[in-house]
Amino acid sequence: MPLSRFFSIGFLSLCLPLAAHAAVLDSLYEVQLPPQADAEQGAQLSSALDVMLERLAGNNLDAEAPALAKVLAEPSSVTRQISALQDDGSMQVEFDPLLLRDALSQAKVPVLGRNRPGVLVWAVQRDELGGDFMAPGSEMGQALRTAARFRGVALMQPLSDLEDRANISEDEVLKGDAEALEAASERYASEGILALDVYRDAGEDWQLAWTFWLNDRTLEGKERNTDPAVLADNLMRALALEVHSQYAVGAQADGTASGWTLHISGINRVGAFADLQRSLQQLSSQHQPSLVSVSGDQVVFAIDFPGDQAQLERMLMLDQRLIRVEAPVQPASEPEAPASSLEDGAAIEPELPVQAAAPSNTLYYRWR
Repeated sequence: MPLSRFFSIGFLSLCLPLAAHAAVLDSLYEVQLPPQADAEQGAQLSSALDVMLERLAGNNLDAEAPALAKVLAEPSSVTRQISALQDDGSMQVEFDPLLLRDALSQAKVPVLGRNRPGVLVWAVQRDELGGDFMAPGSEMGQALRTAARFRGVALMQPLSDLEDRANISEDEVLKGDAEALEAASERYASEGILALDVYRDAGEDWQLAWTFWLNDRTLEGKERNTDPAVLADNLMRALALEVHSQYAVGAQADGTASGWTLHISGINRVGAFADLQRSLQQLSSQHQPSLVSVSGDQVVFAIDFPGDQAQLERMLMLDQRLIRVEAPVQPASEPEAPASSLEDGAAIEPELPVQAAAPSNTLYYRWR
C-alpha cells in the first residue's frame, strides 16, 4: 500500500547473526557502571559521562572547549535518569541524546551515532587438549559481550554450526587467514571481522591475540591479564576507537555541508518509512534530513552531509536494508532525421534506452 496514503505519520542483540539488518545500538545512551566501593554519586556520574562521550566522540576530546567544559562540569545537565541496579553500588545512567549531540556539535567534534558497523568475532579458545570455537556462555564469551555493550561495539558471534565448521577451521582462525575468514563471514551481516585466539596459561593468566579487519584497515594486538573482564574491555575499547576513526561524521567549522538528494524505492509501509527516517537521522548531528516528495513506494530526502561521497555511502551501508542502485533508465527522445536522408517507406530504427544523467549529488537506493 503506498506510503503517501499514510503520511501522517535495539540495540542489535549480541550474538544475533543472519537476521540482523542494521547494527543499531538502541541502548547506546545508557551506561551501566560496575560496583564502585565508597564512590559518591557525583563521581560515578562523571565516570558514566566519560564512557558516554568516548562512545560518541572517541578519546581525543578537548575538555577545554566551552560546550564540553560546561557538560563535564555538570553531567546532570545531559542526564535523563539515574538508577541504582543493585545494593552493591552498581548504577545505570541514561543520557539525553539530543543534548549530548548538541554539545558535541557546538564543540565541532566528529560524532558516531547509533548506527554502527557489525563486528563478527571468530574466537577459538585453546587449552592443553587443543582448541575449539569459543562458546558464548564461556567466561571469556560473557566478558566480551559485557565489554562490547559497555564500549558501544556491535559485536556478533557466528552460529558455529555445521555450515560454519565446513567453511572455516579453528587453525584458520588462529592463523588469521583473512581470505578464509572473509569467505566464511559472507552469510552474516557484518562490516568488520575479528579473529581471536583465547588461551589461559599455567599461571592462570588469560591471554588474547587478535586481528581486526574493517574496510581497508587491519589492526593486531595482544593482551594478558588475570581478569578476563579487563582483557575484554581493552580489546573492545581498541575496536570502538577504530570504528570511530572510520565512521564518525565531523562537524564543519562554518556549519556548512554538502547537499545530497537520496531517492529510495520500496518504502511501502509506514514502519519502513519510520525506520528509514531514523537511519538517516544518524548521518549528522547538525543537519537533519528533510522529506522532499512521496510517490507510491518511492520517497526522496534532501540531506546536508559534512563529508565526501565515499563517507556518505559508507554510512548508508551500515543499514543493510539500503541497497545501492543505478539511476533509473529512461528512453531517449527520438531525433528527427533530415528530410533529404529519408526514403519513402524506410523504417527508422528506434534509439536504445540510455542511462539518464543523474543530477549532481544524487544517490539512488532500494529498501529491502
